[in-house]
Amino acid sequence: MFNHHGHLTLSPEATDAQVEAILDGLLALPGQIDGLREARVARDAGLADGNASLRFHMVFDDEASWRAYGSHPAHVAVVTDHIKPVLAGKAMVQHDDRDLRVATA
Repeated sequence: MFNHHGHLTLSPEATDAQVEAILDGLLALPGQIDGLREARVARDAGLADGNASLRFHMVFDDEASWRAYGSHPAHVAVVTDHIKPVLAGKAMVQHDDRDLRVATA
């Protein structure tokens, strides 16, 4: 599997309704975009200043599916209609499961 993680920092003016629209929009993408298997989203718990506002994790069949997602109209609509109007900053990471390192206790 191929993974796309993002941390979005939203402007202080972003309303709860706007944040929920982002989360709902991202969660609606699996099933609309070929190769997108799963979407996970969460708001930051608000425990430390300077954290991003929310996090998402998208799971794709492969890198080609992720590349196609970038220009898919459903994804572009979420970004254009919901994310860009309140976006203050972002950080993204993409990786293949084969490159994931794991430690357990």
